Amino acid sequence: MKDKDAKFGSVVQIQAYKHNKQLYRLWDEVTVFEITEDYIVLAGENVLITEINGRKWRTHGLAFWFFFKNSWFNIICIFKNQEINYYCNLASPFTFEDQIVKYTDYDLDIKVYKDGSYKILDLKDFNRNRLLYKYSRETVEKIWENVDILKKQIKLKTLCFNYDFIKEMFDKYYKK
Repeated sequence: MKDKDAKFGSVVQIQAYKHNKQLYRLWDEVTVFEITEDYIVLAGENVLITEINGRKWRTHGLAFWFFFKNSWFNIICIFKNQEINYYCNLASPFTFEDQIVKYTDYDLDIKVYKDGSYKILDLKDFNRNRLLYKYSRETVEKIWENVDILKKQIKLKTLCFNYDFIKEMFDKYYKK
């Protein structure tokens, strides 16, 4: 990441790619909310999402999106009906250039419920695309290693899975 390009409060775009380098989804107008040595947090409300097939839709409510420099996942914290919901994408570490956060999505997702339980989603998509795009053995191993890391973070309620940490960010967002 070119830290000099990422500034608190700047408006950026998110682009998700498949392993074959094809853009498949983008999010417009999200705001850089926090920058650390390990991650960047983007915030957005009612963000426009465009699919590669032209379908467009908007998110509902506020979400914080954590992108990590060295982890093969990103995490979305979604505020809905006085609750925090989590959606974790197994994905490459992000890059940042020209006001765009970019990453490669590897299909597997983990949905975390309010009671701390979770479900791994899209295993069929992962297996299909693993063959279609010829993921290397190292890539597949890295993805499953990061599934285990996420499971541990969910169980221990670290960083974004810590209610007090996210609530503090929520309060800070609305005080800006």
